[in-house]
Amino acid sequence: MTPETLARVFDPFFSTKFTGRGLGLAAVLGIVRGHRGAIKVYSEPGRGTTFKVLFPASSRPVQNDAVRQPAAARWRGVGLILVVDDEETVRTLARRMLERLGFTVLVASDGQEGVEIFRQHADEVRAVLLDMTMPHMDGEEAFRELRRIRPDVRVVLSSGYNEQDATNRFAGKGLAGFIQKPYCLEDLCDVIRRALGE
Repeated sequence: MTPETLARVFDPFFSTKFTGRGLGLAAVLGIVRGHRGAIKVYSEPGRGTTFKVLFPASSRPVQNDAVRQPAAARWRGVGLILVVDDEETVRTLARRMLERLGFTVLVASDGQEGVEIFRQHADEVRAVLLDMTMPHMDGEEAFRELRRIRPDVRVVLSSGYNEQDATNRFAGKGLAGFIQKPYCLEDLCDVIRRALGE
């Protein structure tokens, strides 16, 4: 990267592509800082780029996910969940986790598609896992449309930003929950259970 690009690489909405949101690295930086970490970037045009992610050392023993997951494995959900996220990897992982918990899952790649799918299945959908930042229709606008279709729909907001930053615009609007990316099966199980009141 050029020095000019390198100086802006973590800026929200900065992108060198013709089409793109440029939120990926800004979200990554937010997650790393949320864990009291830092990112160092080394880059030279024609030579390549190296990202180093640094985290503080912990004195606590490592907690094995294999130990945490049985709690999620004991609870079984039923019904239909809609996952709306423009990142294919996130959609796929969320679908697999929710299916593992017992749900049937519909997926949408942006807010517009999510609203349209919800309109077709509004009476069946128990909850919506909704990304905050998407092209065509962002999470805030999609949330409003979902509530117009069915005012009691339970929506869990998903974002790489921390909960306070992500949910400020939803205060008092009936959001059923929040989950910060990246998340594990146990975290998703907890937030969906709470959202469904189970």
